[in-house]
Amino acid sequence: SFHQFIQPTMCKKNDQTAPTNMTPHEEKVPYPTILLPWIRAYRSTPKLYITREIDIGFSILCAFLFTILRISYRHLLVSLGWPSSPDPDTLFVSACMASFCHSSIILPGLAAALLSQPYRPCGKLSDSPPWYRDVTHAIMSYCTGYMIYDSIVGYVVETWQPGVGPVLTTDHWMFLVHHVLTSLYMISARFVGAGHMSAMILMFLGEFTAPIMNIHLILEKAMEQPEFRDSSWIPLAFVYNEQIFAFFYCIFRIFFGPLAATHLTWDLILTERGRGNVPVWLSLAWMPMCWGVLLGSIPWIQTCLETLQRGPVLSGKDEL
Repeated sequence: SFHQFIQPTMCKKNDQTAPTNMTPHEEKVPYPTILLPWIRAYRSTPKLYITREIDIGFSILCAFLFTILRISYRHLLVSLGWPSSPDPDTLFVSACMASFCHSSIILPGLAAALLSQPYRPCGKLSDSPPWYRDVTHAIMSYCTGYMIYDSIVGYVVETWQPGVGPVLTTDHWMFLVHHVLTSLYMISARFVGAGHMSAMILMFLGEFTAPIMNIHLILEKAMEQPEFRDSSWIPLAFVYNEQIFAFFYCIFRIFFGPLAATHLTWDLILTERGRGNVPVWLSLAWMPMCWGVLLGSIPWIQTCLETLQRGPVLSGKDEL
């Protein structure tokens, strides 16, 4: 059952569900079954360490796989009647489909990882069992790999103009800076061996609405395609998905996001344990990344509140 799937299970020596390279100590430590693919994937990937704890091999592998996935989606869209590349709509939707996969995969892992250990934003990674440390490195490496892939494919390759180079808009630069700062947050937490839970809770709250948002963007572009203009279900799905997205975005950005940010700010900077585990200068460097995203979402919150107040309507038409 799903309940059993997310609940901790005990590793046993002869249990085929347990990773084969778990230590005897880990065999006695409960771990959520849902995290098993993360443990196995991370441990089976060749390592390329840039420090004693930080491996970039898993990130490089994930970046490569996401690149293949995005190209595959692009070909799939063309086969379904979308314009051939480099049509901007086809490129955009293929990126949304890859982003949907990224967030849909990482969210269950983040939830299970955060619930499997006592939550303390300033906590040290060394205080957790070895399998949890591998899960943390795997999830952060996976996310970093996505950032690497999207930065290169989305903002270099697909914006490249012969003789000019990449041509980036203001929005491109905004997302590129976001990717760089997010990666630095995760890498620095892994480097000091503490504060990883602060990154993971922000990641979970930020990514929670990403699958719904990507469906919204895909449906929006689909309505503009000649092949789907006569479709009745796409506009209907669009307006109700829009309502669902607006509701959850407001909940997470108005309530859960600020609450989590306030708590981790207090824990990292205003507690003795926080200042001892994470250098104060690093915690202070994390704060603009933490609060900047929330402040930057204010225009989106206003739009979502207007969407909820308006109800399920499409382009000024009557209520559906």
